[in-house]
Amino acid sequence: MEISNFDLSIWRGDAQGGEMVSYRVPVREGMVVLDAVLWVQANMASDLAVRWNCKAAKCGSCSAEIQGFPRLMCKTPITEYGSRVTVGPMKAFPVIKDLVTDVSWNYEVNKQIPPFTP
Repeated sequence: MEISNFDLSIWRGDAQGGEMVSYRVPVREGMVVLDAVLWVQANMASDLAVRWNCKAAKCGSCSAEIQGFPRLMCKTPITEYGSRVTVGPMKAFPVIKDLVTDVSWNYEVNKQIPPFTP
């Protein structure tokens, strides 16, 4: 079954609270969740906060809860979930705004790990 449009529900809010907001998004061949979120940001909600960097599943910047499970938005095909997809911030981190979370503790922990010396 080919889907020409789908419903993308994105959590919108901040540390004080928020709600899921639905958007109708056109599907393109090979589209991943990050493509859909960026389409919404470019066409329907210019204030949507989302973090991404490499779009190659190397950095983890685009981590989000997709259908309630932690996934990388850049590697998750939009058609994997049918005609309705929900995206929210990672539950393990404090929310800053929309899909952006505070991951600063990762950097603090990383400073304490000694580098590998062969």
